[in-house]
Formats: sequence, C-alpha cells, structure tokens
Amino acid sequence: MLGGCGGGLEESGPPPAGEPLGAHEAALCSGLSVSSLSLSGVSTWQGEMAGSGRWAVVGGANAIRLEYRVDGALRSSDERRPDADPPPDANPNDGTWYFSATGVTCGVRTFEVKAWPMVIDSAGNRTVCWDSPQAVVRTVTENCGATAVTASTYHTVALAQDGKVWGWGTNLFGAIGDGTTTDRISPVQVTGISDVKQIAVGSYHTVALKTDGTVWTWGYNSSGQLGNGTTNNQYTPARVMALSNVIAIGAGGSFSLAVKSDGTVWSWGDNWCGPLGDGTETYRVSPVQVVGLSGVKAVAGGTNHSMALKTDGTVWAWGRNSMGSLGDGTTSVRLTPVRVLGLSGVSSIAATYWRSMAVKSDGTLWMWGDNRLGAIGDGTTTDRFTPVQVTSLSGVRAVDGGFGDTVAVKTDGTVWTWGSNTDGQLGNGTTTARLLPGQVTGLSGFLSPGSGQTHTLAVKQDGSLWAWGYNNAGNLGDGTTTLRLAPVRTVGFGP
Repeated sequence: MLGGCGGGLEESGPPPAGEPLGAHEAALCSGLSVSSLSLSGVSTWQGEMAGSGRWAVVGGANAIRLEYRVDGALRSSDERRPDADPPPDANPNDGTWYFSATGVTCGVRTFEVKAWPMVIDSAGNRTVCWDSPQAVVRTVTENCGATAVTASTYHTVALAQDGKVWGWGTNLFGAIGDGTTTDRISPVQVTGISDVKQIAVGSYHTVALKTDGTVWTWGYNSSGQLGNGTTNNQYTPARVMALSNVIAIGAGGSFSLAVKSDGTVWSWGDNWCGPLGDGTETYRVSPVQVVGLSGVKAVAGGTNHSMALKTDGTVWAWGRNSMGSLGDGTTSVRLTPVRVLGLSGVSSIAATYWRSMAVKSDGTLWMWGDNRLGAIGDGTTTDRFTPVQVTSLSGVRAVDGGFGDTVAVKTDGTVWTWGSNTDGQLGNGTTTARLLPGQVTGLSGFLSPGSGQTHTLAVKQDGSLWAWGYNNAGNLGDGTTTLRLAPVRTVGFGP
C-alpha cells in the first residue's frame, strides 16, 4: 500500500519488470487507464525547475499516481484526486498536476512525468495499476551564466559559471568538441569535460584548463596542436598527458601554449616562423619548454606569434614579425622571446592574427603590429612596430581582436569597437569602418569581450552573452545564420 497523498520517495515504485499484479489488483485494474496526460509547460530559473499539466483517467479509476524525474532520476512522487470543480468540458475524473524541484544544474535537462491509474476505495485503501502507465517527456535548458567567451575564424567557445564548456559555429575537424563535425547554430555542451577555469582557441582547435591544473584539447591536429603525441584529430576533449600544474593557457593559429605554476612556458604544434619559442621551426606534437622565460603568469597567441606577460608587468614576444607584431621595433622573425619595447606595468595581454594588445594597470590600452584596416585605433592605417597608446580610450578592463577589428570593455561596463566592419563586427548598425574607438550603443554592464575573424562577442555581468557580425555558420549562437549589425543574445546564457 502507498502512503498518503504527496508521500515522499520512500514509497514503493512499480514492481520489478515482468512481475504481474496480484489477482485482486489485476481484477480492480481491468479496463483502467490514463486516458490523457498533458504537460502545459516546464521551465527552469536559477536552479529551480517547475512544470504543470492535466491528467484524466477512465474505466473506473478515481485517482492517479504521478512520478517526476529529471535526467532519469526520481525527484518526487504524488497521488492526486480529480479536481473538485473541474472545467465544464472536462472529464469528471480529470485533474491537474504540478511539480517543482531545486538544485537543477544548468544545461539541457530531460524532464519526465509518468502516471498510473489508481483506485481508492471508501476505506482509503489504494491500488496502483502499475501495468498501465503513460508518460510525457520534455527537454528544457537551464541557462548557465557565461564567465568567458573566445572565438576563432568561425567557431565560438564559452565557459559557463559551473565550469562546463559550450561551443557553436563551424565544427570542422571537431573544434566544438561534441563528438561530431556538425555545425551548430546554437550552443551545445562540450562532451566529457567539467571544472574548467580557462578556455582558448586556435583556428580549428580548442584548449581548456581545468581547476586541477590539467590541460585538455580537441579539434584539428595537423601540426600537433593538440599535444597528444600524434597528428590525429580529436572530436572530444583529451588530456595533454605531458602537462600538469598549469595555471594559464593560450592558443594561436595551429599551436598551443601553457604556463606552469613554476612560471615556465610550454608550447606545441605548428612552429613556422618560431611561435613555439624553442629556438627552432620544427613542429612539436608534444609540449616543449619555451627558451629563456620564467616568472610568467599569462600567454596569448596570434596566427604565428606568441606573447607572455611576466609577473613584473613586462611583456615578451616571439615568432613571426612581418608587420611588427612582436613590438621590438623590427620585422625580424624571433625564434626565442624578446622583450616588447617600452611597456611596463601591464596587467593583461591579447593577440590576434598579426596584431598584439596590452592593458596596463592604469587602464590604458597599447597596441602594435598589423594596422592595415585601422584596428590599432590610432586614427591611421600604418603598421606599428612598437606599442602605441589608444589615446581616445581610458579605463579599459579587457581587450580582444578579430582579423581587422578590435573590441574593448571598459571598467564602467561599456563596450567599444573600431577597425574593419565588413560584416557588422563593430556592432554599430552599419558596415562602415572606423579608425577610432566608438561605443556600441545599448550595451552596458559588461565584463569581457571575445572576437572571431569578423564576429564579436561580450559577456555581461549577469552572465548573459551577446554577439554580432558574421553568422553564416551560426557563429553568434542565436539559433540563426543571419548576419547581425547590432548585438543579439546568444541562446542559453544568463537570466
């Protein structure tokens, strides 16, 4: 026998599969069924899931047993009698159900309500007809707040507050990490990885750093950029076994970077023009130590060049230098690190294609390298071989860049863009380029930016994610492939 209405999980469930009802129960249940079970809606909000609907029984049943499951796990159970005052057109043995549960983790969740007809006699004895169930299943997304976003030429990756990783856009070579090569126009969760604290992307590969100091990679591996000792592509995350105690990561076109807790830098993958910094141009399928660097706390990679920020606030660079991306006053290739001239007091760095960026602790922004499309923001299209200040901006918190454009978030939460605008990547409602920073109207309360080749993203303080620009492969994650000249919400993040 079951307990009272709305009893807890200690109640007995269905008998084991294949075990028949007793003769008495079988006789009572003959002809009884759940004639309808509907789900009016199910939703999630800040870890709570709620759903409601209607039910009806026929054949002499006068009550219903309900069980509610989230991702297959029983969360609660209930038994209900018909509504005391049903709608005029309702079955007299018709009623409503309601469910709620807390502690639902963010992501795509499966909700199921399952029902069995019941008979409750005048003495209060209850019989559940376990042989006649009906179920309704619905998937629902519990939005995760984003903490960071990064993008490559065509794919985008975001880190959620719960340490899970999500990806969307072009999935060539498995760069999204969901085990397929299917392009995604809205975010999907990366398979088999959690507890992530930092993400980085190359052209077609992704790197993740977990809180335990291990590094995981997936996607294209033509030059060994996954660091797994091979050149085989990987469609789901796999650990870089040669690394531990890592505190920061970065990625370039076809190479990857890591900083260990001892301040050393390690690199692997493509080494044309020396972005691995080991004094050679030999590609590496496993991590090698960058020559002559210590006391490093952060790294970043462009197409063929690398940067490192030391704890003393100085910046070092190596690799290709054809447009001055190393900031040493020359265009000479450097196979080992050289100090970027004239910079100190730097708090963060970023690199993209053939351009480099640094934010100083005083909130000023400094840039150097490729300026053909005005992405340096100094009002010219002249390449810069040493850092120049973006004088029209102050109070900068973070910066990132695309092929020919740059995006910065200020400490006041506003978002600023400049440079090329062929696909609306400046977010100003036009495709008109500009050589000086301009504010993206309608955006406030933002924390950090991200940039692909010609699409731009930004994370808001409430965990929502906004995007604009090129969208042919679903790069913006808004469920469409429509180019956006102004910011739109990426699906599934924030309130």
